[in-house]
Amino acid sequence: MKQTAQVIRSVSPGYAEVMVRRTSACASAHKCGSCDHCSMMENAPEIIVVAENPNGARPGDTVTVESATSSVLGAAVLLYVVPFVLFFALYLLGGAMSLTEGVSIAMGGVGFVLGLLAAMGLDRYRKNHSPVIFKIISSLEG
Repeated sequence: MKQTAQVIRSVSPGYAEVMVRRTSACASAHKCGSCDHCSMMENAPEIIVVAENPNGARPGDTVTVESATSSVLGAAVLLYVVPFVLFFALYLLGGAMSLTEGVSIAMGGVGFVLGLLAAMGLDRYRKNHSPVIFKIISSLEG
């Protein structure tokens, strides 16, 4: 997935902090050319991430940032699917053990929380999830 970003500052050798404007589904799917005037894009949140900087982009530069689509999809699965699977697994386990409905629901809730904690923990240790500054579009130096 490629996005346009602006370099905010250098963090360490080979890494820079960049500000990326999240694109709406409309902008990424249709590419109608009206993104500059689209009200959806005006309200799009900006996120700040640390990206690998092999091209030596400097603060103020506009760059293209690329992250692996599989990494983004993997993070979504981790965050949205795993907690729900654990919720239902523990809820059904409680039912299979002939526990009361309330206890089964509580077990499901524990499973959901464990799923969220697991997703957060695994995300910290995943490799190759850092975006890369692919190309410098424009530089302050010209």
